[in-house]
Amino acid sequence: QWYQRRVQAVVSTQSTGKSSSFHFIVLCLQLFLVYTVMNDRMNGRVRDITYLGVLTPGRMVVAYRGMGRVYFKGHNLRQFLDTNWMQQDQKYGNRNCEYAEFPLISFPADVQIVGDTLAHVGCPKPAVENWAFVSIGTNGQPITQRWGNNRY
Repeated sequence: QWYQRRVQAVVSTQSTGKSSSFHFIVLCLQLFLVYTVMNDRMNGRVRDITYLGVLTPGRMVVAYRGMGRVYFKGHNLRQFLDTNWMQQDQKYGNRNCEYAEFPLISFPADVQIVGDTLAHVGCPKPAVENWAFVSIGTNGQPITQRWGNNRY
């Protein structure tokens, strides 16, 4: 990837003596930005909850950001935990988010998907969680979605 090539370029210029501390500072800033962007999907409260539809046979897929989980309010659905984030990024694309896979419900349906933030250092559990209200069509694809963080 580009940052690996950049590290190699800085190391090779340092070994020839043509580098300055400026190159090292630029490299550190670039690596910090990569780290920040890559970890944005896992930090903070659960947010940006989006129902993607039935993308894999027998599974509804929900995308979200933040540290925690999501659940369907009023439905006793247990999230499938048989794939890790790398496999999910390969299946659904790297959209800088987490994916949650759930078993199918009967369609059409109106559902509310609610975040459940895991309290961690720098991010206490919020008093009001984010949610998405979704109208799902007969084929399992979203018709309309509304987002909010009001009491539910």
